Amino acid sequence: MARLQENLRTGSYAVQDAVNRGLDRVLDRLPAPLRRVAVMPSVQGLVMVIVALAILLITGPMSYPAYVVLLICVYLVSVYGVNVTIGFSGVLSLGQGAAFAVGAYVAGILAGTYMWPIWLTLPLALLSGVAVGALVGLPAGRLAALGLAMLSLGTVLVVSDMLVALDDLTRGHGGISGITPFLSFDPSSYVLWEWFVPLVIIGIAFLAFWFHARYRTSRIGRATAAVRDEPIGASALGIGGYVTKVAAFAVGSGLGGLAGALFAYLSVYISPDAFLPSLSILFLVMAVLGGLGSQLGPLVGVIILVIVPLMLAPYPHVNIIVYGVLLVLLMRLRPRGLFSRTAAAADPVRTSLRLDGTTDGPKAAASLAEPVPAASVTAEPEPEPAAAAAPKNAVLSVDEVRRSFGGVKAVDGVTLKLREGEILGLIGPNGSGKTTMLNLIGGYYRPSAGSVALDGVDISRSRPQENARRGIARTFQTPKTFAGMSIDEHIEIAVQRQLDASPERVAACRTAALALLEAGGLKPDDLKMGRRESRFLGHGQLRFLEAAMAVARCPKVLLLDEPAAGLSASEIDALETIVKEVARAGVAVIIVEHHLEMVSRLVDRIVVLDLGRVLWEGHPDDLHDAEAVRAAYMGTV
Repeated sequence: MARLQENLRTGSYAVQDAVNRGLDRVLDRLPAPLRRVAVMPSVQGLVMVIVALAILLITGPMSYPAYVVLLICVYLVSVYGVNVTIGFSGVLSLGQGAAFAVGAYVAGILAGTYMWPIWLTLPLALLSGVAVGALVGLPAGRLAALGLAMLSLGTVLVVSDMLVALDDLTRGHGGISGITPFLSFDPSSYVLWEWFVPLVIIGIAFLAFWFHARYRTSRIGRATAAVRDEPIGASALGIGGYVTKVAAFAVGSGLGGLAGALFAYLSVYISPDAFLPSLSILFLVMAVLGGLGSQLGPLVGVIILVIVPLMLAPYPHVNIIVYGVLLVLLMRLRPRGLFSRTAAAADPVRTSLRLDGTTDGPKAAASLAEPVPAASVTAEPEPEPAAAAAPKNAVLSVDEVRRSFGGVKAVDGVTLKLREGEILGLIGPNGSGKTTMLNLIGGYYRPSAGSVALDGVDISRSRPQENARRGIARTFQTPKTFAGMSIDEHIEIAVQRQLDASPERVAACRTAALALLEAGGLKPDDLKMGRRESRFLGHGQLRFLEAAMAVARCPKVLLLDEPAAGLSASEIDALETIVKEVARAGVAVIIVEHHLEMVSRLVDRIVVLDLGRVLWEGHPDDLHDAEAVRAAYMGTV
């Protein structure tokens, strides 16, 4: 059964990948100017506006079809808020109905009771939704998925009770009527034009559509999606998950509050019965049906779940059967929704890595990715003795670091220094503390004793994202890439968080990043490849993509955890060449690797760990002559 489920899941993802590629092929057949226009959110939103206005012009702004269209627009604003909260951040919230109700009552009370102008009630409703989202998000950002869902659902229940209990303000079950638009605080400024509210609703739906797309491609939007897909990988880029989650809650609930106000003006009358807890579930199902995290998915989900129930209303028994069949088909064929693509538009890899023309595109990348011929190496003159050069500063210092897990001493008094541009090999048998050492340097573990310093600053107690911002980049044994983001987005989010470095180092790192992509078969010049989501890449491609992200940031220290695992001989040769070029640019490198031949060729110095302690340290050429290393690491004497 488990194998059958896995086959079904794999097959459904293959279908989704095929559909995504088919859509890409359709776009690629369009002329370049038309293709760029077709994918612009403002143009897509404009098409939506034109269709809505056409229906209203044909049927009249006060007709029942017009009401359905306007209700779709209102729900769309709220569901895009759900997509920001859940689709972008990946946290399960059932509280959109609370923000929707609060926004509706803010507009209803101010406009229906006190006759406030619409240009003031709508912003206040939006702010009320933001406040609800922030109140839920601040504690919920620390909770696990189940706790967060319960807290958000509890908020909906509390708001529903308050709408009835505060009857002096909300008029209880009697509701608020006469919610009409005013242009000023003068009661005579009531708007009689029947097109006014419809145009406001359609206009705000367009703005919500555009804002949703812009938020996803913004710096915080990409960070939110990265935390959703891989929190550990996001922390390695200097991204903290808590702030992105709270921001997503606040922004998504703000759209919910704004949608509630539009609903109040559309309905003219509101009561607690219109804001039952099931409304939150409806918004969630609309987003899931269309495709969480996608741009067009919420629009399709809202249209289906508003129109289909109306069409099937005369046939209640058929209604249930149709819903059941659609649900089964959706879960089998499109488990991630009708629109499964969650990657957003981004600059192509080559554009992201361009540095005022100093990075020479594919030529530089290809030449760097190719292994250096032996003849060219021997033809170069021998360098002057190292004693004639100025000694390089120690960029990383580890002093008597210890880390225990219960009674197990994973790292026991390790001391080492790493100089600028040096490549240090960290080897040892399984369980010797190599990866634990990298986690201590990166901030994923805190030392039980001792200290870790970067450029003389103690970072022992810093969080991973703080260490990443200070200049530490790393890769992991299992690549920590972002499944729902394209290759282009991976590189752009890394370049957006580039660390301060000299122009020469920046140029070298970006050239190296291009070379890593080329070596992994990711083809920086291929626009189709750049748009592909990383969930469909192979293991080796993910390794090179993760390494390219780390290098593109121009770090002070680069930590590589078994980067050659699963790579072919030619890929390993390319990786060696690129790492050497990165070190030559001044980046200090620590590599943990079981491939001893690669380590011996690549590194300047080797440190051997055994049972959490430094067993041996020296030049790679002397490694095989150390009896202690042979006994502990190789199993020979």
